[in-house]
Amino acid sequence: MKKLETLINKIDYSYLEEFSYIILMFWAVSPIVEYVIKQFFPVLNKLYFSLIIYIIGILGFIEYLVYFFKQRKDGRLTKKKYLCEILLIILLFLGIISSLFSKNPRLSFLGESYRREGLIVYIMYIGFILISSIIKQEKYKKNLVGMIIISALIITILPLFRSDFSYMKFANIFYNSNHYGYFLMLSVILSANMFVDNDKIKQFFYFLAYIFLLYLLIRNDTFGCYLAVMISIVSLLIYSLIKKYHRLNVIIVFVSFILISFIVSHYDIKVGERLYFENTKGTIIHNINKLFSDVNDVISNKPKSEKSDSAGSNRGFLWRNAINYTLDHPIIGGGMECLNEYYHTLSIYHNDRPHNVLLEISAFIGIPGALVYLSLIIILAWNNLKNIKNNNINITIYFTAMCYFISSVFGNSMFYTSPYFMILLGLLISLYKENVNNSNI
Repeated sequence: MKKLETLINKIDYSYLEEFSYIILMFWAVSPIVEYVIKQFFPVLNKLYFSLIIYIIGILGFIEYLVYFFKQRKDGRLTKKKYLCEILLIILLFLGIISSLFSKNPRLSFLGESYRREGLIVYIMYIGFILISSIIKQEKYKKNLVGMIIISALIITILPLFRSDFSYMKFANIFYNSNHYGYFLMLSVILSANMFVDNDKIKQFFYFLAYIFLLYLLIRNDTFGCYLAVMISIVSLLIYSLIKKYHRLNVIIVFVSFILISFIVSHYDIKVGERLYFENTKGTIIHNINKLFSDVNDVISNKPKSEKSDSAGSNRGFLWRNAINYTLDHPIIGGGMECLNEYYHTLSIYHNDRPHNVLLEISAFIGIPGALVYLSLIIILAWNNLKNIKNNNINITIYFTAMCYFISSVFGNSMFYTSPYFMILLGLLISLYKENVNNSNI
Protein backbone atom coordinates (compact mmCIF):
# COMPACT_ATOMS: atom_id res chain seq x y z
CA MET A 1 0.00 0.00 0.00
CA LYS A 2 2.83 2.38 0.86
CA LYS A 3 4.53 1.61 -2.46
CA LEU A 4 1.31 2.49 -4.31
CA GLU A 5 1.01 5.70 -2.31
CA THR A 6 4.62 6.59 -3.11
CA LEU A 7 4.03 5.92 -6.79
CA ILE A 8 0.92 8.11 -6.85
CA ASN A 9 2.79 10.93 -5.12
CA LYS A 10 5.39 10.89 -7.90
CA ILE A 11 2.74 11.43 -10.57
CA ASP A 12 2.52 15.12 -11.39
CA TYR A 13 -0.83 16.81 -12.06
CA SER A 14 0.42 17.80 -15.52
CA TYR A 15 0.93 14.13 -16.40
CA LEU A 16 -2.65 13.35 -15.41
CA GLU A 17 -3.94 16.21 -17.51
CA GLU A 18 -1.89 15.17 -20.54
CA PHE A 19 -3.05 11.57 -20.16
CA SER A 20 -6.69 12.71 -20.11
CA TYR A 21 -6.12 14.75 -23.26
CA ILE A 22 -4.50 11.84 -25.12
CA ILE A 23 -7.25 9.39 -24.12
CA LEU A 24 -10.04 11.78 -25.14
CA MET A 25 -8.36 12.29 -28.51
CA PHE A 26 -9.17 8.63 -29.20
CA TRP A 27 -12.82 9.61 -28.93
CA ALA A 28 -12.42 12.79 -30.99
CA VAL A 29 -11.16 10.73 -33.96
CA SER A 30 -13.75 7.97 -33.48
CA PRO A 31 -16.02 9.15 -36.37
CA ILE A 32 -13.11 8.84 -38.80
CA VAL A 33 -12.23 5.37 -37.51
CA GLU A 34 -15.87 4.28 -37.78
CA TYR A 35 -16.11 5.66 -41.31
CA VAL A 36 -13.09 3.61 -42.39
CA ILE A 37 -14.48 0.51 -40.67
CA LYS A 38 -17.86 0.99 -42.35
CA GLN A 39 -16.26 1.27 -45.79
CA PHE A 40 -13.79 -1.61 -45.55
CA PHE A 41 -14.93 -3.81 -42.64
CA PRO A 42 -18.73 -3.40 -42.45
CA VAL A 43 -19.11 -6.51 -40.31
CA LEU A 44 -17.28 -4.62 -37.53
CA ASN A 45 -19.61 -1.61 -37.75
CA LYS A 46 -19.83 0.34 -34.43
CA LEU A 47 -17.18 -1.91 -32.84
CA TYR A 48 -14.74 0.94 -32.22
CA PHE A 49 -17.45 3.12 -30.67
CA SER A 50 -18.43 0.31 -28.30
CA LEU A 51 -14.91 -0.61 -27.24
CA ILE A 52 -13.56 2.90 -26.77
CA ILE A 53 -16.48 3.82 -24.49
CA TYR A 54 -15.45 1.10 -22.04
CA ILE A 55 -11.74 1.86 -22.34
CA ILE A 56 -12.17 5.59 -21.71
CA GLY A 57 -14.79 5.01 -19.01
CA ILE A 58 -12.66 2.57 -16.99
CA LEU A 59 -9.47 4.62 -17.44
CA GLY A 60 -11.45 7.70 -16.40
CA PHE A 61 -12.37 6.16 -13.06
CA ILE A 62 -8.85 4.87 -12.43
CA GLU A 63 -7.20 8.18 -13.27
CA TYR A 64 -9.71 10.18 -11.25
CA LEU A 65 -9.03 8.03 -8.18
CA VAL A 66 -5.34 8.94 -8.50
CA TYR A 67 -6.28 12.61 -8.96
CA PHE A 68 -8.66 12.53 -5.98
CA PHE A 69 -6.04 10.87 -3.77
CA LYS A 70 -3.50 13.57 -4.63
CA GLN A 71 -6.07 16.32 -3.99
CA ARG A 72 -6.87 14.88 -0.58
CA LYS A 73 -3.19 14.54 0.34
CA ASP A 74 -2.58 18.15 -0.73
CA GLY A 75 -5.53 19.36 1.36
CA ARG A 76 -7.50 20.61 -1.65
CA LEU A 77 -10.79 18.83 -0.93
CA THR A 78 -13.85 20.93 -0.11
CA LYS A 79 -17.55 20.03 -0.36
CA LYS A 80 -18.26 23.05 -2.55
CA LYS A 81 -15.42 22.24 -4.93
CA TYR A 82 -16.59 18.66 -5.35
CA LEU A 83 -20.33 19.39 -5.35
CA CYS A 84 -20.69 18.18 -8.96
CA GLU A 85 -19.00 14.86 -8.18
CA ILE A 86 -21.28 14.42 -5.18
CA LEU A 87 -24.31 14.89 -7.43
CA LEU A 88 -22.87 12.33 -9.88
CA ILE A 89 -22.43 9.82 -7.05
CA ILE A 90 -26.07 10.36 -6.03
CA LEU A 91 -27.19 9.76 -9.63
CA LEU A 92 -25.09 6.59 -9.77
CA PHE A 93 -26.57 5.34 -6.48
CA LEU A 94 -30.13 6.03 -7.66
CA GLY A 95 -29.43 4.28 -10.95
CA ILE A 96 -28.16 1.15 -9.20
CA ILE A 97 -31.13 1.03 -6.80
CA SER A 98 -33.72 1.53 -9.53
CA SER A 99 -32.12 -1.06 -11.81
CA LEU A 100 -31.86 -3.66 -9.05
CA PHE A 101 -35.60 -3.33 -8.39
CA SER A 102 -36.69 -3.04 -12.01
CA LYS A 103 -38.91 -5.62 -13.71
CA ASN A 104 -36.04 -6.52 -16.02
CA PRO A 105 -32.68 -6.05 -14.22
CA ARG A 106 -30.74 -7.60 -17.09
CA LEU A 107 -32.11 -5.05 -19.55
CA SER A 108 -31.54 -2.23 -17.04
CA PHE A 109 -27.89 -3.12 -16.50
CA LEU A 110 -26.88 -4.24 -19.99
CA GLY A 111 -29.28 -2.30 -22.22
CA GLU A 112 -30.59 -3.62 -25.53
CA SER A 113 -28.65 -4.32 -28.70
CA TYR A 114 -29.67 -1.17 -30.60
CA ARG A 115 -29.14 1.68 -28.15
CA ARG A 116 -26.57 -0.10 -25.94
CA GLU A 117 -27.23 2.19 -22.99
CA GLY A 118 -27.83 0.14 -19.89
CA LEU A 119 -26.64 1.24 -16.46
CA ILE A 120 -23.12 -0.09 -17.12
CA VAL A 121 -22.70 2.24 -20.10
CA TYR A 122 -24.01 5.17 -18.07
CA ILE A 123 -21.35 4.36 -15.49
CA MET A 124 -18.81 4.57 -18.32
CA TYR A 125 -20.27 7.99 -19.18
CA ILE A 126 -19.40 9.13 -15.67
CA GLY A 127 -15.84 7.99 -16.43
CA PHE A 128 -15.91 10.33 -19.46
CA ILE A 129 -17.01 13.20 -17.23
CA LEU A 130 -14.35 12.48 -14.61
CA ILE A 131 -11.45 12.17 -17.05
CA SER A 132 -12.53 15.39 -18.80
CA SER A 133 -12.78 17.29 -15.52
CA ILE A 134 -9.02 16.97 -15.05
CA ILE A 135 -8.25 19.03 -18.17
CA LYS A 136 -7.56 22.73 -17.51
CA GLN A 137 -5.12 23.95 -20.15
CA GLU A 138 -6.62 25.89 -23.05
CA LYS A 139 -4.39 24.23 -25.66
CA TYR A 140 -5.79 20.79 -24.82
CA LYS A 141 -9.37 22.06 -24.98
CA LYS A 142 -8.77 23.78 -28.32
CA ASN A 143 -7.10 20.71 -29.83
CA LEU A 144 -9.97 18.47 -28.73
CA VAL A 145 -12.56 20.81 -30.21
CA GLY A 146 -10.53 21.22 -33.41
CA MET A 147 -10.23 17.45 -33.87
CA ILE A 148 -13.98 16.96 -33.40
CA ILE A 149 -14.61 19.52 -36.16
CA ILE A 150 -12.01 17.97 -38.47
CA SER A 151 -13.55 14.53 -37.89
CA ALA A 152 -16.97 15.96 -38.74
CA LEU A 153 -15.69 17.49 -41.97
CA ILE A 154 -13.97 14.31 -43.09
CA ILE A 155 -16.97 12.03 -42.57
CA THR A 156 -19.39 14.55 -44.11
CA ILE A 157 -17.33 15.47 -47.16
CA LEU A 158 -16.18 11.99 -48.22
CA PRO A 159 -19.69 10.62 -48.90
CA LEU A 160 -20.40 13.61 -51.15
CA PHE A 161 -17.64 12.53 -53.53
CA ARG A 162 -19.48 9.25 -53.97
CA SER A 163 -22.74 11.02 -54.87
CA ASP A 164 -21.36 13.80 -57.12
CA PHE A 165 -21.99 16.28 -54.32
CA SER A 166 -25.74 15.85 -54.69
CA TYR A 167 -26.56 15.71 -50.98
CA MET A 168 -29.36 13.41 -49.93
CA LYS A 169 -30.57 12.80 -46.39
CA PHE A 170 -28.77 9.77 -44.98
CA ALA A 171 -27.45 8.35 -41.72
CA ASN A 172 -23.71 8.50 -42.48
CA ILE A 173 -21.89 6.31 -39.88
CA PHE A 174 -24.87 6.37 -37.50
CA TYR A 175 -27.99 4.23 -37.29
CA ASN A 176 -30.34 6.93 -38.57
CA SER A 177 -30.38 10.51 -39.81
CA ASN A 178 -31.60 11.92 -36.48
CA HIS A 179 -28.47 10.66 -34.74
CA TYR A 180 -26.42 12.15 -37.57
CA GLY A 181 -28.27 15.40 -36.85
CA TYR A 182 -27.06 15.38 -33.23
CA PHE A 183 -23.48 15.11 -34.44
CA LEU A 184 -23.96 17.84 -37.05
CA MET A 185 -25.51 20.12 -34.42
CA LEU A 186 -22.50 19.67 -32.14
CA SER A 187 -20.09 20.31 -35.03
CA VAL A 188 -21.97 23.43 -36.21
CA ILE A 189 -21.96 25.18 -32.85
CA LEU A 190 -18.31 24.24 -32.20
CA SER A 191 -17.15 25.55 -35.60
CA ALA A 192 -19.19 28.75 -35.16
CA ASN A 193 -17.56 29.45 -31.81
CA MET A 194 -14.10 28.54 -33.08
CA PHE A 195 -14.58 31.06 -35.90
CA VAL A 196 -15.25 33.69 -33.24
CA ASP A 197 -12.24 32.47 -31.25
CA ASN A 198 -9.59 32.62 -34.02
CA ASP A 199 -8.18 34.94 -36.67
CA LYS A 200 -6.69 34.88 -40.16
CA ILE A 201 -6.39 31.43 -41.80
CA LYS A 202 -7.88 29.47 -38.91
CA GLN A 203 -10.80 31.84 -38.73
CA PHE A 204 -11.49 31.40 -42.45
CA PHE A 205 -11.27 27.62 -42.12
CA TYR A 206 -13.73 27.48 -39.23
CA PHE A 207 -16.12 29.85 -41.00
CA LEU A 208 -16.23 27.60 -44.06
CA ALA A 209 -16.71 24.59 -41.77
CA TYR A 210 -19.57 26.38 -40.00
CA ILE A 211 -21.36 27.27 -43.25
CA PHE A 212 -20.91 23.80 -44.74
CA LEU A 213 -22.01 21.90 -41.63
CA LEU A 214 -24.95 24.24 -41.09
CA TYR A 215 -26.10 23.56 -44.65
CA LEU A 216 -25.91 19.82 -44.03
CA LEU A 217 -27.79 20.17 -40.74
CA ILE A 218 -30.65 22.02 -42.45
CA ARG A 219 -30.74 19.52 -45.32
CA ASN A 220 -30.71 16.69 -42.82
CA ASP A 221 -34.05 18.04 -41.55
CA THR A 222 -33.43 17.42 -37.84
CA PHE A 223 -35.47 20.34 -36.58
CA GLY A 224 -34.85 19.82 -32.86
CA CYS A 225 -31.11 20.10 -33.45
CA TYR A 226 -31.58 23.13 -35.71
CA LEU A 227 -33.72 24.76 -33.01
CA ALA A 228 -31.04 24.10 -30.38
CA VAL A 229 -28.37 25.70 -32.61
CA MET A 230 -30.61 28.72 -33.23
CA ILE A 231 -31.24 29.26 -29.50
CA SER A 232 -27.52 28.88 -28.76
CA ILE A 233 -26.47 31.36 -31.44
CA VAL A 234 -29.06 33.90 -30.27
CA SER A 235 -27.85 33.39 -26.68
CA LEU A 236 -24.24 33.87 -27.82
CA LEU A 237 -25.26 37.06 -29.62
CA ILE A 238 -26.94 38.43 -26.48
CA TYR A 239 -23.89 37.50 -24.40
CA SER A 240 -21.60 39.12 -26.95
CA LEU A 241 -23.54 42.38 -27.01
CA ILE A 242 -23.69 42.59 -23.21
CA LYS A 243 -20.12 41.49 -22.46
CA LYS A 244 -18.53 43.08 -25.56
CA TYR A 245 -17.23 39.68 -26.63
CA HIS A 246 -16.04 39.69 -30.27
CA ARG A 247 -19.20 41.49 -31.30
CA LEU A 248 -18.41 41.72 -35.01
CA ASN A 249 -17.54 38.03 -35.33
CA VAL A 250 -20.61 36.92 -33.41
CA ILE A 251 -22.83 39.16 -35.55
CA ILE A 252 -21.28 37.54 -38.65
CA VAL A 253 -22.17 34.12 -37.23
CA PHE A 254 -25.74 35.24 -36.53
CA VAL A 255 -26.29 36.91 -39.91
CA SER A 256 -24.77 33.91 -41.72
CA PHE A 257 -27.13 31.61 -39.82
CA ILE A 258 -30.14 33.66 -40.97
CA LEU A 259 -28.94 33.86 -44.59
CA ILE A 260 -28.09 30.17 -44.93
CA SER A 261 -31.38 29.21 -43.30
CA PHE A 262 -33.30 31.48 -45.68
CA ILE A 263 -31.48 30.28 -48.80
CA VAL A 264 -31.73 26.58 -48.03
CA SER A 265 -35.36 27.01 -46.95
CA HIS A 266 -36.26 28.36 -50.40
CA TYR A 267 -33.91 26.47 -52.70
CA ASP A 268 -32.59 22.95 -52.77
CA ILE A 269 -29.07 23.46 -54.10
CA LYS A 270 -27.77 20.56 -56.18
CA VAL A 271 -25.14 20.17 -58.88
CA GLY A 272 -26.43 21.64 -62.14
CA GLU A 273 -29.93 22.44 -60.96
CA ARG A 274 -31.91 24.67 -58.60
CA LEU A 275 -35.25 23.40 -57.36
CA TYR A 276 -37.80 25.17 -55.22
CA PHE A 277 -37.41 23.60 -51.80
CA GLU A 278 -41.08 24.25 -50.94
CA ASN A 279 -41.97 21.15 -52.93
CA THR A 280 -39.92 18.93 -50.62
CA LYS A 281 -40.55 17.91 -47.05
CA GLY A 282 -39.00 19.78 -44.14
CA THR A 283 -38.11 23.38 -44.84
CA ILE A 284 -37.24 25.64 -41.92
CA ILE A 285 -40.39 27.68 -42.50
CA HIS A 286 -42.49 24.52 -42.65
CA ASN A 287 -40.96 23.22 -39.41
CA ILE A 288 -41.43 26.53 -37.58
CA ASN A 289 -45.07 26.70 -38.68
CA LYS A 290 -45.53 23.12 -37.51
CA LEU A 291 -43.95 23.99 -34.15
CA PHE A 292 -46.36 26.86 -33.52
CA SER A 293 -49.25 24.71 -34.72
CA ASP A 294 -48.28 21.92 -32.30
CA VAL A 295 -47.93 24.36 -29.39
CA ASN A 296 -51.37 25.76 -30.22
CA ASP A 297 -52.83 22.23 -30.34
CA VAL A 298 -51.38 21.41 -26.92
CA ILE A 299 -52.69 24.65 -25.37
CA SER A 300 -56.14 24.58 -26.95
CA ASN A 301 -56.84 20.85 -26.61
CA LYS A 302 -57.03 18.39 -23.73
CA PRO A 303 -53.81 16.49 -22.89
CA LYS A 304 -55.28 13.19 -24.07
CA SER A 305 -56.65 14.58 -27.32
CA GLU A 306 -55.45 13.25 -30.65
CA LYS A 307 -53.95 16.61 -31.64
CA SER A 308 -52.02 16.96 -28.37
CA ASP A 309 -50.66 13.42 -28.66
CA SER A 310 -49.48 13.97 -32.24
CA ALA A 311 -47.62 17.21 -31.37
CA GLY A 312 -43.90 17.22 -32.04
CA SER A 313 -43.92 14.14 -34.30
CA ASN A 314 -45.97 12.23 -31.69
CA ARG A 315 -43.77 13.39 -28.83
CA GLY A 316 -46.93 14.54 -27.05
CA PHE A 317 -48.05 10.93 -26.69
CA LEU A 318 -44.59 9.75 -25.62
CA TRP A 319 -44.23 12.58 -23.07
CA ARG A 320 -47.69 12.05 -21.59
CA ASN A 321 -47.14 8.34 -21.07
CA ALA A 322 -43.61 8.86 -19.71
CA ILE A 323 -45.17 11.20 -17.12
CA ASN A 324 -47.83 8.59 -16.32
CA TYR A 325 -45.15 5.94 -15.87
CA THR A 326 -43.11 8.25 -13.65
CA LEU A 327 -46.12 8.98 -11.44
CA ASP A 328 -46.56 5.22 -10.98
CA HIS A 329 -42.86 4.90 -9.98
CA PRO A 330 -42.06 8.37 -8.55
CA ILE A 331 -39.27 7.56 -6.06
CA ILE A 332 -36.90 5.08 -7.70
CA GLY A 333 -38.34 4.84 -11.21
CA GLY A 334 -38.67 1.64 -13.17
CA GLY A 335 -35.00 1.02 -13.91
CA MET A 336 -32.86 1.89 -16.91
CA GLU A 337 -34.60 1.18 -20.24
CA CYS A 338 -37.92 0.55 -18.45
CA LEU A 339 -39.90 2.48 -21.06
CA ASN A 340 -38.98 -0.06 -23.73
CA GLU A 341 -41.45 -2.67 -22.48
CA TYR A 342 -43.94 -0.08 -21.21
CA TYR A 343 -44.32 1.58 -24.61
CA HIS A 344 -44.75 -1.85 -26.17
CA THR A 345 -47.79 -2.46 -23.94
CA LEU A 346 -49.24 0.73 -25.47
CA SER A 347 -48.58 -0.60 -28.98
CA ILE A 348 -45.65 1.78 -29.51
CA TYR A 349 -43.08 -0.54 -31.09
CA HIS A 350 -40.56 1.85 -32.56
CA ASN A 351 -39.83 4.03 -29.51
CA ASP A 352 -38.14 3.23 -26.23
CA ARG A 353 -37.45 6.79 -25.08
CA PRO A 354 -39.73 9.82 -24.55
CA HIS A 355 -37.42 12.16 -26.53
CA ASN A 356 -36.91 14.29 -23.41
CA VAL A 357 -33.94 13.75 -21.11
CA LEU A 358 -35.70 14.92 -17.93
CA LEU A 359 -38.72 12.68 -18.51
CA GLU A 360 -36.35 9.86 -19.41
CA ILE A 361 -34.38 10.19 -16.19
CA SER A 362 -37.51 10.55 -14.03
CA ALA A 363 -38.97 7.39 -15.59
CA PHE A 364 -35.69 5.48 -15.27
CA ILE A 365 -34.53 6.42 -11.76
CA GLY A 366 -37.35 8.50 -10.32
CA ILE A 367 -38.22 12.16 -9.84
CA PRO A 368 -35.38 12.69 -7.28
CA GLY A 369 -32.89 11.56 -9.95
CA ALA A 370 -34.29 14.02 -12.50
CA LEU A 371 -34.05 16.82 -9.94
CA VAL A 372 -30.44 15.92 -9.11
CA TYR A 373 -29.52 15.92 -12.81
CA LEU A 374 -31.29 19.24 -13.39
CA SER A 375 -29.49 20.68 -10.34
CA LEU A 376 -26.14 19.65 -11.83
CA ILE A 377 -26.97 21.37 -15.13
CA ILE A 378 -28.22 24.54 -13.40
CA ILE A 379 -25.14 24.75 -11.14
CA LEU A 380 -22.77 24.41 -14.10
CA ALA A 381 -24.81 26.76 -16.30
CA TRP A 382 -25.20 29.51 -13.71
CA ASN A 383 -21.78 29.39 -12.06
CA ASN A 384 -19.83 29.17 -15.30
CA LEU A 385 -21.93 31.86 -17.02
CA LYS A 386 -20.88 34.26 -14.27
CA ASN A 387 -17.23 33.31 -14.57
CA ILE A 388 -16.38 32.39 -18.19
CA LYS A 389 -15.66 36.08 -18.80
CA ASN A 390 -13.85 36.56 -22.11
CA ASN A 391 -12.00 33.24 -22.16
CA ASN A 392 -12.77 32.16 -25.71
CA ILE A 393 -12.43 28.37 -25.47
CA ASN A 394 -14.42 28.22 -22.23
CA ILE A 395 -17.18 30.24 -23.88
CA THR A 396 -17.11 27.79 -26.80
CA ILE A 397 -17.45 24.82 -24.46
CA TYR A 398 -20.17 26.52 -22.43
CA PHE A 399 -22.49 27.41 -25.31
CA THR A 400 -21.92 24.05 -27.02
CA ALA A 401 -22.84 22.19 -23.83
CA MET A 402 -25.97 24.30 -23.40
CA CYS A 403 -26.86 23.67 -27.05
CA TYR A 404 -26.57 19.92 -26.54
CA PHE A 405 -28.69 20.07 -23.38
CA ILE A 406 -31.41 22.03 -25.20
CA SER A 407 -31.49 19.42 -27.95
CA SER A 408 -31.75 16.64 -25.35
CA VAL A 409 -35.10 18.07 -24.27
CA PHE A 410 -36.40 17.07 -27.73
CA GLY A 411 -34.14 14.14 -28.61
CA ASN A 412 -32.70 10.81 -27.51
CA SER A 413 -29.38 9.79 -26.07
CA MET A 414 -27.26 7.28 -27.97
CA PHE A 415 -24.03 5.48 -27.16
CA TYR A 416 -22.08 7.20 -29.96
CA THR A 417 -23.37 10.76 -29.38
CA SER A 418 -23.88 11.05 -25.60
CA PRO A 419 -20.12 10.87 -24.81
CA TYR A 420 -19.62 14.26 -26.49
CA PHE A 421 -21.98 15.83 -23.97
CA MET A 422 -20.24 14.01 -21.12
CA ILE A 423 -16.88 15.45 -22.22
CA LEU A 424 -18.40 18.94 -22.32
CA LEU A 425 -19.88 18.45 -18.84
CA GLY A 426 -16.48 17.31 -17.55
CA LEU A 427 -14.78 20.39 -18.98
CA LEU A 428 -17.45 22.59 -17.37
CA ILE A 429 -16.84 20.84 -14.03
CA SER A 430 -13.14 21.60 -14.42
CA LEU A 431 -14.00 25.25 -14.98
CA TYR A 432 -16.40 25.19 -12.02
CA LYS A 433 -13.56 24.01 -9.75
CA GLU A 434 -11.31 26.79 -11.00
CA ASN A 435 -14.07 29.29 -10.22
CA VAL A 436 -14.44 27.90 -6.70
CA ASN A 437 -10.68 28.09 -6.15
CA ASN A 438 -10.54 31.68 -7.35
CA SER A 439 -13.44 32.68 -5.10
CA ASN A 440 -11.61 31.22 -2.10
CA ILE A 441 -8.48 33.25 -2.73
